[in-house]
Amino acid sequence: MIEDAADLAVLFDGAGGFAQAVTWTPKGRPPADLAGIFTAAHAAAGAGDWPGASTVQPVLTVAAADVPDGAGQGDKVDISGAQWRAADLQPDGTGLVRVILER
Repeated sequence: MIEDAADLAVLFDGAGGFAQAVTWTPKGRPPADLAGIFTAAHAAAGAGDWPGASTVQPVLTVAAADVPDGAGQGDKVDISGAQWRAADLQPDGTGLVRVILER
């Protein structure tokens, strides 16, 4: 459970955490550098007699306090040199925001 900023720092500390460097450029505003945890897309198809289905869009998880002012859908998000667009911002109520990404 995330209790405070120190708990978040463990996740997003570039030296020992899970985060990658991110440059977020809100529409009409200057870029902001922050740290985020990137989760790649996943897709699966049916196998055998079971049709099955699975999909997960690429997601960037960031500290809510680090989300740039004016951030929203369509913003440019650069993660370790890869270009993305923010499709949806989903605050989770614990101090984190899931940013659904698209190309």
